[in-house]
Amino acid sequence: MPRYTYSCDDCGPFDAWATMSQAEEPACCPACSGAARREMAMPHVSTLNPRLRTAIARTEKTSSEPKVVSREHLAGCGCSLCATRKKKPQPIERRWSLGH
Repeated sequence: MPRYTYSCDDCGPFDAWATMSQAEEPACCPACSGAARREMAMPHVSTLNPRLRTAIARTEKTSSEPKVVSREHLAGCGCSLCATRKKKPQPIERRWSLGH
């Protein structure tokens, strides 16, 4: 449920939660119980999770020109590129054996 900014003529601006279907309807002012109209406001970006904010910025940055990456990876990185490569069979190391 989004949080919208409303403005009461008598009391001033306040924030309130409302469903998207109720977004265009006036809200009840918490101070004077009068009708308050919704104001256009910037999204509350500062309240976003920092990881989500970084991911959105990275997506917007690479939307017009993707970043070129190399196929060189560290050993055992676990990414999808390394998982699809065929791995060389490891030689069998025998530490000890029974027999004559």
